[in-house]
Amino acid sequence: MATCHFEKSLIVLLLILFTVGLSYTDALWRFDRWIYDAQLKLLATPASKDIVIIEVDQKSLQKLGRWPWSRDIHARLLETLAPAKPKAIGLDFIFSEADRQHPELDAHLSRALANYGQVVLPVIIEQNGNKMVETLPLPDYAKHAVLGHANVDLDKDGISRSILLQLSLGDSQWSAMPLAIYALSHPEILANLPGLRIETSPESMHGDYRVWLPFFAPGSDFVRVSYLDVLSGKVSGQLFTDKYVLVGLTASGIERDLPAPLAIGSRPMSGVDFVAAGLDGLLKQTLWQPLPGHWQFLLSLAIAGIAIKISTCFSLRWLALAVSTLSMAILLFCLVLLHTSHYWFAPSVALLVLIISYPLRSWRHFEKLIQSLFAERKRAYITLNAIVDGVITTDNKGSIEYMNAAALDIIGSKRPKTSSQNIDDIFSLEIDGKPHRIAELIQQSVINQGPLKISNSRLSISDHYAMNANLTIAPLIGSRGALMGTVLTINDIGERMLMAKMLLKKAEEQTVMRELINRTEQVSLAKSQFLSQMSHELRTPLNAIIGFAQLMQMDDPEHPLAETHLDSVNEILKAGLHLLGLINELLDLAKIESGKISVNIGSINLAELIKDCQTLITPLVQNKGLALIVDNPLPENIELQADPKRAKQILLNFLSNAVKYNRPNGSINLSSSWVDDNRVRISITDTGKGLAEQQQQLLFQSFQRLGADNTEIEGTGIGLAITKQLAELMNGTVGVSSTPGVGSTFWVELLIR
Repeated sequence: MATCHFEKSLIVLLLILFTVGLSYTDALWRFDRWIYDAQLKLLATPASKDIVIIEVDQKSLQKLGRWPWSRDIHARLLETLAPAKPKAIGLDFIFSEADRQHPELDAHLSRALANYGQVVLPVIIEQNGNKMVETLPLPDYAKHAVLGHANVDLDKDGISRSILLQLSLGDSQWSAMPLAIYALSHPEILANLPGLRIETSPESMHGDYRVWLPFFAPGSDFVRVSYLDVLSGKVSGQLFTDKYVLVGLTASGIERDLPAPLAIGSRPMSGVDFVAAGLDGLLKQTLWQPLPGHWQFLLSLAIAGIAIKISTCFSLRWLALAVSTLSMAILLFCLVLLHTSHYWFAPSVALLVLIISYPLRSWRHFEKLIQSLFAERKRAYITLNAIVDGVITTDNKGSIEYMNAAALDIIGSKRPKTSSQNIDDIFSLEIDGKPHRIAELIQQSVINQGPLKISNSRLSISDHYAMNANLTIAPLIGSRGALMGTVLTINDIGERMLMAKMLLKKAEEQTVMRELINRTEQVSLAKSQFLSQMSHELRTPLNAIIGFAQLMQMDDPEHPLAETHLDSVNEILKAGLHLLGLINELLDLAKIESGKISVNIGSINLAELIKDCQTLITPLVQNKGLALIVDNPLPENIELQADPKRAKQILLNFLSNAVKYNRPNGSINLSSSWVDDNRVRISITDTGKGLAEQQQQLLFQSFQRLGADNTEIEGTGIGLAITKQLAELMNGTVGVSSTPGVGSTFWVELLIR
């Protein structure tokens, strides 16, 4: 009960939030315009017969010449129309520039405007750079005529549906051309204008009193005559008596067409047609406007409340009908409201809220139903494909209808060409050495209405291969006892036997591998012990040799050594020290591999570490004629988290290798850089021969000298292996990047404290 109450409350909250969000954002404006345009066709009335359009058409242009015409032609038109006494004349032409070559023609039109006095001329307000400007008729024309703006606004979908009855820029204020024409005979309308009030900034163009045009029925049209026929007298003057006469361009190619919801033949409207449509709405008093925003929102919210009530009161059986009925009622309400009060209610928000109330209410029911269906289907699919035995369903004659994944794996490339292929076309069966047709066994199972079990049979797949299998054939009975077919299961015995052999072979291989690993570990331990013992045994007599050589090297005034003997002693001492270094490296390697070496991780200053290594390596660098460049841009207070002795050992190993393997007159660059917020990289770059990619992969392995054995460069090939393991003991890493012929860069990364 509590769950049901919670679901209803959640539905109410979702619908209210949905209504508020859609109303505020106007996200469904395109659907509202589509509904408006559809209802517009239902309410459209025939075009008013009080409006006559004089067209500047193709025939007039061919006779009177290319556009624009001289002003005296328009003056002659006004003089022709004046005796008929029309209510007003609207000239949809911009006379903003004077005819400097023929001023008498401008004067002729000015006199014609003054003599008639019921003429409306257009004003255009448009963007010119960063400013809004007004394009007005010539002052002599404006003095004798009524001015009205001819601006047209497009909706967001590019369709012209509305006009602004008032438009102003600065101190100037203009009525729309249809309003200016209508007001000549009905001035009282200016005191009580219809339309939606619009609040805009007074600093820019300000439009007010927006109204939507009802347009006219597509099957009707205004009375239209050719400009040429009027001038030539072919049209009777009675046609214009007490009529509103609009003169404008309709010839294709010289007039900008305006897309509108309704027009003659569903074609775009010319400017004079749009003025006529606005005047038509004023004459019929059917100008429409959208419902004010607060009423629009409140009405949408009220309909959402009705939708909520319906969704919680009606059962699922009747809810769909109730939603459909209310949706039609909303659309009918919009139509009636527009027809009677000339207000347009945008119904998309209310309709969408109403429509989604149905799935919100019934989602739990549908969810359970769909989940149940999908669960059953998924369970059956998973079960059939999880079975290791092949499963084949057939009709009662042996035609295949379904095969699971295991059955498809069994037949391999001999899959059924059609879904109705007979099972005997794929399988052949031997029982106790005698052939049998599976279709006959299926018939036997159907007749017996019970399962038929066949053990240890020989099953061949289209003579492609054969296997030992257990078969079971059972009839499929429907819910009402009707026979639906049979199901055949294939249990591959040979595959199980092969799997058992493979498992036994794997077990034997694992036993051999385990013995090899144990033997390798024993050999490695014996090697480490041998290296450790031999290094100790060798270091004791070697220290004595080095000690006696040092004593002989000391100056004895009473028994001085000959120069040749002193050189020999120096060579003995040099060789002994080199051998001692090699033995110490072997000891370090043995300790590392046996896990007996330890590091005392503490704090070491990065700048001091680099300086100490620079001091120690400088004599060796100078003896080889190399240049040492130190670049440490990092702050001097950086402390590394490392064993000071081992960190110095790593850097000195890299530096000594850079000296040994460098080219004559080369250089060594010792630098530092950040890796991330917790690590620092120290790099040593030399200008030696460089290393190929294959050599780099072997570089940090023990006893790998990469061909240096055939040179005069001394070493054992274990220094870099020790360096790598020492760095890893301090939670660091080492690496190398090298280019043959250019040089190599060795680096170590250490944590900062």
